Amino acid sequence: MDSLKHDNKKYENILDKIVSRIIENESFRKPAIFFIASEVNILSLHEVGYIPKILAEAKSYFQQTFLPRTTPIQYGEARQFISPIFRDTCQSLYFGVIVQCQKEEIDTISKYIEAISNGIASSYSELAQPKQSVTTEELLMTADYEVMFTKLAKALVHCWAQRDTNHHLTIYNMKHNRLIAMGSSKDLPISEITLSGEFENNLLSSHRIPLIMKGSLFIEEKDQRTYLIFPIVFEEKVVAVFSFSYQVEEEAYKEKSNYEWINRLIPLFQKGYGQEKEKEVEKRKDILMQVAKKFHSTIDIAKVLDGIVDAIKKAYPKFKVHLLISQEWQVNEELPIKPFLYGTRKSDPLVEQAYLSGRVQLAHALGKDNIFIFAPLRGKQGVYGVMEIETVDNSHIPKEEVDFIKVLADTGGIALENAELFQQSHKLIHDLQLINKTSHQLNLNLRLADTINFMTRQITESFGAEHVGFIIFQSKGESIVLEGSSQLFLEETIIEELAPFIKTVKREKDAVFIGDTDLQNINVLEGFQSVLAVPMIQNKQLKGIVIAIHRNKNHFSFDNFKLLQSLVHHSTLAFTNSMLHEELEKLVITDHLTRLHSRSYLDECIQQSLMNDRKGTLLLLDIDNFKKVNDTFGHQVGDDIIIQVANVLKRNIRDGDIAARWGGEELAIYFPKVDVEIGLKIARRILRAVELETSPRVTASIGLSHWSSNDHDITLQKLLKLADQGLYDAKETGKNRVVVK
Repeated sequence: MDSLKHDNKKYENILDKIVSRIIENESFRKPAIFFIASEVNILSLHEVGYIPKILAEAKSYFQQTFLPRTTPIQYGEARQFISPIFRDTCQSLYFGVIVQCQKEEIDTISKYIEAISNGIASSYSELAQPKQSVTTEELLMTADYEVMFTKLAKALVHCWAQRDTNHHLTIYNMKHNRLIAMGSSKDLPISEITLSGEFENNLLSSHRIPLIMKGSLFIEEKDQRTYLIFPIVFEEKVVAVFSFSYQVEEEAYKEKSNYEWINRLIPLFQKGYGQEKEKEVEKRKDILMQVAKKFHSTIDIAKVLDGIVDAIKKAYPKFKVHLLISQEWQVNEELPIKPFLYGTRKSDPLVEQAYLSGRVQLAHALGKDNIFIFAPLRGKQGVYGVMEIETVDNSHIPKEEVDFIKVLADTGGIALENAELFQQSHKLIHDLQLINKTSHQLNLNLRLADTINFMTRQITESFGAEHVGFIIFQSKGESIVLEGSSQLFLEETIIEELAPFIKTVKREKDAVFIGDTDLQNINVLEGFQSVLAVPMIQNKQLKGIVIAIHRNKNHFSFDNFKLLQSLVHHSTLAFTNSMLHEELEKLVITDHLTRLHSRSYLDECIQQSLMNDRKGTLLLLDIDNFKKVNDTFGHQVGDDIIIQVANVLKRNIRDGDIAARWGGEELAIYFPKVDVEIGLKIARRILRAVELETSPRVTASIGLSHWSSNDHDITLQKLLKLADQGLYDAKETGKNRVVVK
């Protein structure tokens, strides 16, 4: 070491050797200035790549004002990084670099320089070691200068496999009372070892490193190999074991002294274990942060579920994950979803227990070393499903891993709950808006047909119903489909097809929710398997029923069912009032006895026709010898004769024609847009029908008047007067005839 102190040439050789390997592995950026320094000055420099002006200035500055500070020192855009190679009473040396870098790169470069310093330090003390020893520098170079336990372990196994030796190296992770093989220089017939509870205590309490142990502790009783054991202790716990195997026990004792180099590597592995553990903690924190950020930025349940699965896959790439959800959510087809079979023979008791208790459940897979973890997706108000995770080639999972999965599941559960509550509130607002809009529309005093048409359209759009029918029950028991219902419900045979179902509704007076008519063995309408039916009840009396149908199974949700009940409840009073209002209007313009229109309504319609049409015809009909009918058969039969004649009129007119009771036994018909020839044909047909269809048989006389756009002086009074004159002439000329005026 004294010669090294004064031999700057040796520093240059060491530095050249290290930099050559760095360049060969392309493990560091260019340009850079590497150096070896004492406590007071830089002893040797090696430039890599083209050195820009800023680095050249930084080099001059640090050469003149060198400080052995292990924290980075900044000069302009450049920084100096150093790490001690070794320190003793004679000499302190440092390895360093001057390089341009960003703030976020400082930690990575510091660790890189520290790793190389460790390698340089080891090269001095390892020169005297046996050929088979692995130097720190060789180990670090093989591990790409990453001081992480797993990377270092793989590198050591690789380096040892290159040696010409039959002494096999296996590195184990220590988890509870199990050793799990991480790697081996040769293929060994084991991957996991279960040990007694005293094994870890023996390793911790023994001061004889390495320990010599018989093979029976490791594989099988018949195995007679001997092992040199090097435990890796971190925070007073054995976290890993290096095991060298020997066929002959004496050989193990003989070689024991040649493994001193392992003891020098152990601190590096301890540091790597700590950094790897810290990195895992940071990784979990980062995953949770990303998940929480993603969850708080969305109210899409499908995205939340996707985020839960993605987080598990990031944390544990080899694990298998499935979601068992208890809600009817729309999810991406790519998501690994399993059916949640609660309370059935096929259901998993542990899944049910996790769901009901809200606690994580663990179980070993049958016939495999894997573990199943069932983590409930728990919110503050309930559990929304279970996350099933299967470990791969791992018969033990540490508590901290289970705790992390639990936190992740809880985070996902709360996000699901928030998304569900948002969707429910959004749906509630939509439902209230629909109810409010419907109530407003019902209060506009529209015609009943317009109101029904509006409701049909709303139910069709909101629920995706194919057909909607509004059916009213009459006082005599008959059922009538209201105008404005879907076309299917207006067909003539619909009431007959619905009769059994209507009978059930009348008896039960309950709303009906059918997801599959085949499954529930109910037939409502042929070909339609989803049915919603809500009775219209007012003052505890069943007024009718609203039916919504769809061909597909389970088309309607339970929320649709509840909303339809609310809509019908809010609209029944309006329907009833609207029907009463139209009935009252009809009574005002309708003759009570004949159910024909009143004379005032007839006058109003003729007046409108005179203003808007180009022609029209009026018939005024009187029953012949009506007084004789009354005197012979009585007034009740007389009234019945008037009704019979009125019915003849109804059967011989179109929808747009107006039949009215003129007064007493006199009736009238007005034909808008009909000329005199057609009116005369209809009048003659009516006379024949009256004579044939009345009982006791009677005849009638008709006076006919007409008008066209050429009659500039035509008025209602003139038209009525002409018809009355025609009727008078018909009576005077023999009755049972038509006279045109």
